[in-house]
Amino acid sequence: MTDLRDFSRILSKYLRPHWPTVLLLLASSYVATALTGLLPVVMAPILDLALGSSPPTGGQPVGWRGVSLGNLGAAVLQWLGIGGDLDRFTAIALLCGVFVAVGLLKGALDFWNYMLALWIRVRAGAAMQLDLFRHLFGLSLSFFNRQRTGELVSRLDADTRATSAGLETVTCTLLSAPVLIAFYGYLMVRTSPTLVVAALAAAALHLGVTRGIRGPIRRFATDQFTVLADLVARLQEAILSVRVVKSFAAEGFEAARLTATLRKVLRVNVTYGAYKHAEEPARTAVGYVVEAGIVLLAARELLAGRLTVATFFLFLYVGRAVLAQMSALASAYTQIQATLAASTRIAGLFAIEPEVKDGPETITDFREGIVVRDVSFDYGGERVLEGASFEVRKGEIVALVGPSGVGKSTLADLILRLYDPVAGAITIDGHDLRTLRQEPYRRLFGVVPQEPLLFNASIRENIAYGRSDLGEADIVRAAQIANAHGFVGEFTDGYDTIVGDRGVRLSGGQRQRVALARAIVGRPPILLLDEATSSLDSESERLVQQAIERVIQAATSIVIAHRLSTVLHADKIVVMNRGRVEAIGRHADLLTASETYSRLYRYQFNPTELTKELTA
Repeated sequence: MTDLRDFSRILSKYLRPHWPTVLLLLASSYVATALTGLLPVVMAPILDLALGSSPPTGGQPVGWRGVSLGNLGAAVLQWLGIGGDLDRFTAIALLCGVFVAVGLLKGALDFWNYMLALWIRVRAGAAMQLDLFRHLFGLSLSFFNRQRTGELVSRLDADTRATSAGLETVTCTLLSAPVLIAFYGYLMVRTSPTLVVAALAAAALHLGVTRGIRGPIRRFATDQFTVLADLVARLQEAILSVRVVKSFAAEGFEAARLTATLRKVLRVNVTYGAYKHAEEPARTAVGYVVEAGIVLLAARELLAGRLTVATFFLFLYVGRAVLAQMSALASAYTQIQATLAASTRIAGLFAIEPEVKDGPETITDFREGIVVRDVSFDYGGERVLEGASFEVRKGEIVALVGPSGVGKSTLADLILRLYDPVAGAITIDGHDLRTLRQEPYRRLFGVVPQEPLLFNASIRENIAYGRSDLGEADIVRAAQIANAHGFVGEFTDGYDTIVGDRGVRLSGGQRQRVALARAIVGRPPILLLDEATSSLDSESERLVQQAIERVIQAATSIVIAHRLSTVLHADKIVVMNRGRVEAIGRHADLLTASETYSRLYRYQFNPTELTKELTA
């Protein structure tokens, strides 16, 4: 029941914006259903006339309440006004024309209904994907740290499509088949209650097949979504890490890992396919048994004189129609199990709440400063930060230095409010970050990460990323400040040059300078640079460092520095060690006040000191 509630809630939410079209689809589906039910009604007088009856010349009109398969043909001839003045063949020809017209109209309406359902499904699925995308990107960074990218991509794609795909099944089968079964059943009961036993047996047998495979179908559908997501994640991880794979000659290793994953996919797909498609031969067998039973009982009634020949054939026609609708209804119910499995997985993602939530306040400018006060943080285990405190005043260049793993990047993430501290607080202009809306707050920052990830787009698009209000002059200005304009001009396509996945067509220094241009193009009041030169060669470092020195003069800057040469002239240097702030001051003061800073300085500017310590 939980799965059904999830599916109903999701489907109703995304169908609600299209309710006029949905109502049109429902109405059109029931018109098509009525036309389907009309086919045996038109067939009845054709059989009557073909098997010996003449068009009626008068008599008491037959009302709907008195209709059965035995007198349906005569009733239709009366309703159509086809009397004895017409010869039998002409009447049959006219009725065959009506039968063809009804069939053609039904076929056209079925196609219309399919296109209408497709129109709704595509839009509902797109809205669901967009909402899920927005929801996922509204979750905290810790959520993405626990997830595999490929699995999330699979849920955004395959699961949303499978959930919205249930629309046609619901509207075209689950809603129309019961109406037809009820109509045909009424005619059969009116004709011969004894023969309805066969129809009831058919319903019972189909129900047994459905109940037998319903549970496994949903379980294996869930397993299929899971292993396919694992396969997508494995492929994506291998492709994104192709440089590492080739560097370690690990192509065979990756192929072996993929082979193991494909074995799981094969096993689950075969099992799911076996259960899903086992119903087809099972229902075919049920159909043959029930159809034989209907023929046998109808023949008994015919031989006993309780059925005419025309009624006998019409009963077989309607009986087969009932079986077809029962089979379609049962198959649709089975198919919906995969949809329920997908919708449950989607509902599970929608149910996840962000750990970092928006506050009620909005700020759009930076006036005074940022204060980090007694901040502690952990990633669910050992503390990374403990009681860290310092202040960044507007216009200052503040550097965070210290050995690897002491919490410098974590502090930067906390200042960006990618996480919330477990103790203490961070404020900007007196506002606790937890009281602020995240998006406008982060717009105050220009960020250059340690690893400059670029999108597979043009240099222009990467620099202007996330800002649609920028002109060409803004992009060129940012590139010039970041020392990127020169190398961009050397490319044949200039700013239209595609950089490749993660910027692989650019060198490390070029990627870093494009990332720096991206950070400053919107002229943010605060810059946050996370070890922006740590992995560059000397020439690239020199160019990037020149750009950084030019950039940070015009903004409040927080610089996480691996190489102290980048922060010697900072207004304030925050020295961190073992998750704590050990000392705060300027370069000259810290050489004597901080053993950690002094040691880092000696290692970088007097390499013999490091050699002595390592060999001691």
